[in-house]
Amino acid sequence: MNTKMMKMGAFLCAVALTVSGCFKLTTPESKYELNLQIHYEPDNEYDVARFMQTFFNDGADSVSVHEYLTVDEVITHNSKVDAKNELIGGFAMCIGIDTIATPDRRPQRYAVFDDGGYGKSLAYVVYHDTLSTLLPEHSIDFYVPNEQSTCKLKNVFVQNVQAVVQAVKHGTGLAGGPFTDGDFLTMTFIGVKGGQTTGTKVVKLVDGTQLLGKWTEVDLSSLGYVEHLDLHMESSRPDCPLYCCLDNLAFHLSITE
Repeated sequence: MNTKMMKMGAFLCAVALTVSGCFKLTTPESKYELNLQIHYEPDNEYDVARFMQTFFNDGADSVSVHEYLTVDEVITHNSKVDAKNELIGGFAMCIGIDTIATPDRRPQRYAVFDDGGYGKSLAYVVYHDTLSTLLPEHSIDFYVPNEQSTCKLKNVFVQNVQAVVQAVKHGTGLAGGPFTDGDFLTMTFIGVKGGQTTGTKVVKLVDGTQLLGKWTEVDLSSLGYVEHLDLHMESSRPDCPLYCCLDNLAFHLSITE
């Protein structure tokens, strides 16, 4: 694991992705339905580059969701690391927990401000937004192989990282003090299909001095049928850390091949 990231309190681990839900075959046999919920479970520790390659792009560590498809074929979480194996933007798997935010506390960008993942699970993902042009085109890609196949988003759970709570309560020391009325941090979920936006959902992670205080369900059904899910974070404060925890993404796939 990268030493610098360890000093920053980042707890990154390679994980085995598990899928809960059900599927049913219809006629013809080449058509099937999948109701999926994505969980994140720790496996072995790697540095960031190895972690990203193994979990998100390498089928060797895939878990079969049923006899036809593996997890890696169903969904891809996109990320980018630099030459030093440090995350530029996108997703990082985390197990860090930090519920203390005092003026002298070191900000923890990869630690949830809670007792763990949703439902007190051990792992979750942190999404880091950035203006870097090096990132992949979309945040998440779903397996939609043809016009007869569809992906319908259901919901996801979100929560703040400790660094955001720290910034809201005590400032960052870079551009002023604590957050005040009018300050904000939002996460926007954007559905994309055929290069067109299908819908958006905005979540207020911070509203003035008010924080999202627990894992909160976000209904994504209004985004419609999608091929990709894009995530965009925005703040009124230039020094606000653009990080957010996510867990238990749920969606429905109808596949015809």
